[in-house]
Amino acid sequence: MNAPLAHRRKIAIATWLAPRESRIQTKIQVELSAILEYIEQTKHQAITLTHIVGAALARAIAANPEVNVRVVFGKVKPMPRVDLSFAVDIEGGSDLAQCRVKDADKKSLLEISQELIAGAEKLRARSDENYQRSISWAKSIPVPLMRPVMKFLSLWNGGLGKRGFGQPGHPLGSAFISNVGRFEMQEAYLAPLPFARTPLYLAIGEIHDAPVAIDGKVEVRKIVIITAVADHRLIDGAHAGKLIKSFKSFLNQPALLMQ
Repeated sequence: MNAPLAHRRKIAIATWLAPRESRIQTKIQVELSAILEYIEQTKHQAITLTHIVGAALARAIAANPEVNVRVVFGKVKPMPRVDLSFAVDIEGGSDLAQCRVKDADKKSLLEISQELIAGAEKLRARSDENYQRSISWAKSIPVPLMRPVMKFLSLWNGGLGKRGFGQPGHPLGSAFISNVGRFEMQEAYLAPLPFARTPLYLAIGEIHDAPVAIDGKVEVRKIVIITAVADHRLIDGAHAGKLIKSFKSFLNQPALLMQ
């Protein structure tokens, strides 16, 4: 007997066709000595690598506002804020939800950490109103009817930024971040959600040992691979290069992200 589809899988089937659209993809390898040392120093504050990546990305996007955009009626429009969404696994990964941090570029690393921890707890306790509403309507709509619903949501939620079907306007914000390392994957590339009209998706891989060139010598260090998938209509190679440069600068100075 076939198990019923999780609401996330119903939405996925209704959202994606066979791959045919161009995306720009890249990855960076980050040596983690300084970051792991900072995490150890602040362990009483429950700071994680995901929180640091989010805080660094938010500030990098704010420093490069040309990437904080979406397409509406064939025109490039700016996002109203720098909001970030983070993947939260529900029931051991059988389902997935997003926790959105509004104005992430204006919040300290600690504020982002606290907001994410509280948001994840709320989602897993099934007390998040948006998530519960999304589950409710997803369960009630047959898969064949969901495709036109998702097309409408693309314009209403993602494009115009209006609430609907349990989703806030711009449901994933300026970027979506998922820590795939918790599933023991060293790297992965996320599949964008067209209806959200979010231009950038980041995946954080598993922390692992790798040979790294340090002052002309090869040493084994802890590293992580961070991958990115972007809407090539909005982010080209030049944009990506500037964004990565800003991102690395913030990432390598985690203490400054507390400000």
